[in-house]
Amino acid sequence: MLASHVPSSTYRIQLNQGFRFSDALRILDYLHDLGITDLYLSPVLASRKGSNHGYDVIDPTRVDPDLGSEEEFTLLQTELQNRGMGLLLDIVPNHMAASAENPWWMDLLENGSQSAFAAYFDVDWNSYAPGLQGRILLPTLGRPFGEALESGELKLVYSDGRFFIQYFELLFPVSPRSYYSILNQGVRTLKEALGEENAAYQEYSGILASTLELARGDRRVENAAERRMRFESARDRLRSLANTSPEVARLLKENIAEINGKEGDPASFGRMQRLLAEQNYKLAFWQNLNETINYRRFFTIADLVGVRVEDPIVFEATHGYILRLVARNPAAGLRIDHIDGLRDPLGYLNRLQERLTTDETKSEAPSYVIVEKILAPGEDLPEDWPVSGTTGYDYTNQANGVFVHPDGARQIEEIYSQFIGRRQDFADVLYQKKKLVMSTLLGVEMRTLGRYLSEIAAL
Repeated sequence: MLASHVPSSTYRIQLNQGFRFSDALRILDYLHDLGITDLYLSPVLASRKGSNHGYDVIDPTRVDPDLGSEEEFTLLQTELQNRGMGLLLDIVPNHMAASAENPWWMDLLENGSQSAFAAYFDVDWNSYAPGLQGRILLPTLGRPFGEALESGELKLVYSDGRFFIQYFELLFPVSPRSYYSILNQGVRTLKEALGEENAAYQEYSGILASTLELARGDRRVENAAERRMRFESARDRLRSLANTSPEVARLLKENIAEINGKEGDPASFGRMQRLLAEQNYKLAFWQNLNETINYRRFFTIADLVGVRVEDPIVFEATHGYILRLVARNPAAGLRIDHIDGLRDPLGYLNRLQERLTTDETKSEAPSYVIVEKILAPGEDLPEDWPVSGTTGYDYTNQANGVFVHPDGARQIEEIYSQFIGRRQDFADVLYQKKKLVMSTLLGVEMRTLGRYLSEIAAL
């Protein structure tokens, strides 16, 4: 496919907090003098703080502050154009970070399938695994759940009107339906201390009534938007009241201490266990993730969650901002990370090319897009994909072969065969190891695919 602009030579820069947009700007003249036609940048959207690579995106609607401001990125684009240089941007459509820094993910954990972002992430809400109906398995614990619970490692914490479950540095939001049970504890003590006519007690009673409706799933709360507004209002009122009433602040502290239990007293963790059972997620030992995890991961990396970019709304939410940035430079192109992770690669690429063809360019030629795809021997890139090629793993494999001396390779193979006491055929080893990965590391994904196939066959 002939794109409107095809780079002759690229220079990749790995951006992070140690090498920002401003640093890239300072070496443009040097790169231009070298004959570089296009600057190839690692992902520039907001990723986890301190990320060294940018593939753990937390917010696709803004530039990563670790790399600089949008104004600094715009200046970099302008200076590239002043030198007649293009820009190649790396984007990550397949996944986002399953992190407390990701507001979409946190909203999903808080509100479950009723979250405004429930359709954004590839979650199986109808998992066959016990205890996972309508819940997400989070393999984050360093030891089995019972041990983590009774050691006091799981704690309820309060911050600025909101409750969280804390596990060391990790935070998980508490479901709206759990607020009433947390706040209702000790309310009689507060009434006796302040008096029924006290303004602070009256406000606390109003907050309790509001959270009770959420806990019961009151029919007057008609839709998700109204529930969200009611919940946000209750939290705002709680934050204000806790900041102005010492008695309410003390009650919250006492309630939290009661729920958190006491190490060495297993019976004291009963309330915490019940609270955790109410959440839209299930905390589990990290070594058990390959048995029951029910969201799509990036390979076996559980803190990278799959995104459903096949949904037009999700595509726009995750791509709208970066496409507006790209539109400022007519010589800009995109490198698509992990294209094989997408449900419909062809549909995605067609939609991407449609969005890249802007009125401003007045060009009928498609934009320069390459995909990260490892081609197996004998495999060709699909001819109907509207791309200019791959990122070149297949070429790199061939180029590396130039540096391998055939005689030396045979000697290494002979030494290895003597060491293990047998000769092995590479194709056989490859086949065996693929089966091993499918049955262990990706076992849950294979069982899920098998279940889907069984359901289709039953139709």
